[in-house]
Amino acid sequence: MKKFITMASIFALLVILFTGCQKKEAAAPAAKDDRYPTTLSVYTIEPRPQPNADNPVYKYIQEKTGVTLTWDILVGEVKQKQGTMIAGGEYPDLLELNETQFIDAGALIPLEDLIEEHAPYIKKFMGDTWDKLRSDDGHIYYLTNFGVYQGLDQSPYYGDSALWVQKEVLKDAGYPKVVTMDQYFDLIINYAKKNPTINGAKTIPFTILTFDWRAFCLWNPPNFLAGFPNEGNGTVTGTPPTYKNFFTQDISKRWFKKLNELDKQGYIDREAFTDNYDQYIAKISSGRVLGLHDQRWQFQTGDDALRDQGMYNRTMAPLPIVFDESIRPWYRNQKIPNLGRGIGISVSAKDPVRIIKFINDLLQEDVQRTIEWGIEGKDWQFDASGKPYRTEQQRKDWLDQNWQNNNRALLMRDNFPSWEGTFSGGFPSVLEDYYPEREALAYQEDKELWAAYGVTSYAELMDKDPRPNNIWFPTWSMPNPPDGSEAQIALVRQENTRRKYLPQLILAAPADFDKIWDEYVAQSEKDGIATYEQYMQTEMDKRIKAWTK
Repeated sequence: MKKFITMASIFALLVILFTGCQKKEAAAPAAKDDRYPTTLSVYTIEPRPQPNADNPVYKYIQEKTGVTLTWDILVGEVKQKQGTMIAGGEYPDLLELNETQFIDAGALIPLEDLIEEHAPYIKKFMGDTWDKLRSDDGHIYYLTNFGVYQGLDQSPYYGDSALWVQKEVLKDAGYPKVVTMDQYFDLIINYAKKNPTINGAKTIPFTILTFDWRAFCLWNPPNFLAGFPNEGNGTVTGTPPTYKNFFTQDISKRWFKKLNELDKQGYIDREAFTDNYDQYIAKISSGRVLGLHDQRWQFQTGDDALRDQGMYNRTMAPLPIVFDESIRPWYRNQKIPNLGRGIGISVSAKDPVRIIKFINDLLQEDVQRTIEWGIEGKDWQFDASGKPYRTEQQRKDWLDQNWQNNNRALLMRDNFPSWEGTFSGGFPSVLEDYYPEREALAYQEDKELWAAYGVTSYAELMDKDPRPNNIWFPTWSMPNPPDGSEAQIALVRQENTRRKYLPQLILAAPADFDKIWDEYVAQSEKDGIATYEQYMQTEMDKRIKAWTK
């Protein structure tokens, strides 16, 4: 009997082992693609510090997804860095792109089949943006980092192009109506005359960011002053729509003529033409800069530094300035996906399936809420009625730049797709946009300024009711001309011409201005700028055809 039981037990054990081996063998392919712990490297152009090892949100992401991130943060010039990477043929697992350089070089893998098979939520999340991400060859090589809205946009924030002015300048003048270019500069000049120094240092009436790829602040203002939306390097007019660069149009001549006049009066920051980005931010952080043209995300660290130093009155307010009162400004647009900017998987990545599952996991609402709101119970909490809130200390921490660097996943938010709009329950994806929190966070300086102009936010100050976007909008998100093409060579040459001549136009003796302008226009024509215009016209026509329902 014992022998029978023993043999039966052995037989049963063999069956279990055999069955278990069969199951293990059958499940092996799925296990390979499972969410095993791994480390992924990410290249980014965002000028942020490396995250600390004990950053709680990155720890949460690691625990939730099994992924640890290492960051290759750009130092130096972006095209040089990326060119070196491309020449070597070795890349981090994930690449941030803001142009088509990595796509043109074959550095990124197509994503659409990966997503269809392994991460279907990503496609659902992208919605109408999905097909807009396709390159000419039909493939999708990246996922846009911003501008894909889930539900309603509840943001009162404005961070796009504007002529910005210190809030203290507006208050000092009694919050006047400021519409035109001349009114804007008169406002600044009057304050500078009364206040030649700020905090013991020389006042800077108007500065310009001219460094590296950020130099669009030097040449973009005429586009907006003339009442055009942000189409990048050109204006689109007529029926059918016709694209033309604005670099050599009379609207640009008018702007640089004004800057030339201001320079002769001592109101232009001449150091701006040699300053790097850090020096630009340092000047804003000092509270001495009265005005500038930029997009807020480029100088926000300077504004935040002023806030943290107790100089909130010297932070910047946006104004929709135009040449003449007859022009309707078009600075603010209806929300769009950030096409042309995002994250892609490099050809060096060892397990693209694992990576795409990671991105899919990142887009789940609980993860997004943690990335956007912070750690529940530490950075925010629900009240007894189920509404989110922060304490005074949590709000103070949340706004502190050093605290953010140590406690938020800012690089994650900059690079990867993220929710914008509304979470379930109807709460905004940015907790500061939730009205009770927004009111608790609003500074007296802002409330006073909004009340003076009859608005409730800076978005409303720029445009209470932005016009519908044109079907092709924006042309700046269209693919850049392929490297080595006539259009690309023409654009590079003309950009070099811009960088050479535009500072000359500002600094020239008034008697020489027209002569230098004519030389600049003639050189731009020699550069082949018309070839670039034709390329953009072709791409715009293709987009209109593809996006017209």
